[in-house]
Amino acid sequence: MRWVNRRKRILPIAATVMLLTSSLVAESLPNALAASIHHGGTVVEALPPQVDINWYLPLRPNVYNSLYDAWASGLMYKGLFHIDGKGQIDFARSIASKISWNPKGTVYTVSLNPKWHWSNGQPVTARDVQFTWDLIKAASASTAPAPWPYSGAGSGGIPNDVQTFKVLNNDTFQITLNQPVNQVWFEYNGLSDLLPLPEASWNKYPHNVNQELSYLANNGNNPAFFSVTDGPFKMASAVQNVSWKFVPNPRYDGHKPYLSSFVLSYETSDTAEVDALRTGTVQVGYLPAYMYGSRSQLTSDKLFPSYSFSMPVTRLNFKNKAMGPIFKQLAVRQAMQMGVDQLSIIKDLYDGLGVPGTGPIPAYPNAFLPPTLKKPIYSFNPTAGIKLLEKNGWHEVNGVMQNAQGKSLTFEVQYPSGNTTTAAMVQMLQQDWAMEGIKVTLLPLPFATLLHYHHQPSKWEVQAGISWSYGGTYPTGGGIYGTNGGYNFFGYSNPVMDRLILATHKPHPTAQAAQQALDAYANFAAHQLPNLYMPLPASLTEIEKNVHGVEKSSNSFTNSISPQYWWTN
Repeated sequence: MRWVNRRKRILPIAATVMLLTSSLVAESLPNALAASIHHGGTVVEALPPQVDINWYLPLRPNVYNSLYDAWASGLMYKGLFHIDGKGQIDFARSIASKISWNPKGTVYTVSLNPKWHWSNGQPVTARDVQFTWDLIKAASASTAPAPWPYSGAGSGGIPNDVQTFKVLNNDTFQITLNQPVNQVWFEYNGLSDLLPLPEASWNKYPHNVNQELSYLANNGNNPAFFSVTDGPFKMASAVQNVSWKFVPNPRYDGHKPYLSSFVLSYETSDTAEVDALRTGTVQVGYLPAYMYGSRSQLTSDKLFPSYSFSMPVTRLNFKNKAMGPIFKQLAVRQAMQMGVDQLSIIKDLYDGLGVPGTGPIPAYPNAFLPPTLKKPIYSFNPTAGIKLLEKNGWHEVNGVMQNAQGKSLTFEVQYPSGNTTTAAMVQMLQQDWAMEGIKVTLLPLPFATLLHYHHQPSKWEVQAGISWSYGGTYPTGGGIYGTNGGYNFFGYSNPVMDRLILATHKPHPTAQAAQQALDAYANFAAHQLPNLYMPLPASLTEIEKNVHGVEKSSNSFTNSISPQYWWTN
């Protein structure tokens, strides 16, 4: 899972699981269509405004855990599983060819398909997975060197639920857990973290794993370091604040790219990005929601609306010394949620192309959504918010709510800079909260700065305009809402939440029973508001008419990109 700077082609975010190279279809293209495919050419895709890619290592600490960092590493390194757009594991395209487990759900045996090789010709083996496991285990410890700890710690039972990791042979490894778990949860959120890494090329300090972690971190943004890959692409160049260029990996054992090169392009603003689409400098980009009415002006493009499996949020910092104790009051969080006019945001800023946020389970695809969360629990109602605050000891002083200790309900809201729609959205928040006596100041910051602040509680109070992408995982909350979860940087803690999350991790006799446990967690999280839930806008992807394969290869479940299936004519 990983964080995303909201607003782009659906953008999305989040925390632990490696980016899983998305599924596709192109391998079975009709003969007539296959004959029309052109080999060669370059496609440039725009990133959201002021978003940098600055970490290419597939294992990520929190400060580099953005979707766009994951995109870069996902082009070069395959996940253990290939998950399709419906959330199903496609073993025909995965490094893992089979998973089996014992009836108790404590022993998992994973077979690898021996067809996969690194770009230097060496086979991808179970020992490469063992290398990853050793790194994850050490990077999740409190003794891990900076910039660790590992962002995925606590998700999928990794690493604490694992009792032993054993290599059985070159193509098979076995994991024994210290307790029975929900097998689907462990597959999607635990095992999926164990993507193979090139042990023979990267393991320079086999007897000192912390020194190895520092070595890898020091090379995390060094393009030359990533010369041995097993994914469809290799990195050709990276120029910060300009572009990141990828070329095909000629030794790739999966579907080889049609393109000669693929480029991710830095954009300074929405306006610059749309100008790049108009001039053809960018071939795949996005239409900002506030420009939806002018979509016909992009005459060389086609528009592809879609939704992602992600959760837009406004994050509250429970660790902040000044505001943390106030945000810990449920009545304050409820009043703040009642001051979020989701329907107006969707209508006025997203041109009606959006859905309200109701809780931690995304609405698209709706396979995991509890029926009770099809609509928001807390609708927009500033009057009710005022009454709730007054009932809980707050009273208005010169237009601002104040408690008995004289503390005012005043704080700063940070948000990603460079996006007009996001700026308009936080201005609406500011105005609507003012009706409840909640006074906020707004501070735009580069997306990377927002991420770096996550582990500096004194640097922020509230962050808005960001989303959490589940990245192809089972949508439980261990990593984000569990006490001391790997990505619970904001310090939320509730024993009932912990118990309900734990229940989703346990084995269940039927799929229905597993869903009931997930429903109980999701409903509690929706009422509890560990963050404020925000509306999810449709992603408005603009694709140049002579670029093909983008829509078909899109994967809203994993939020990954698969340019190896794109071609131009």
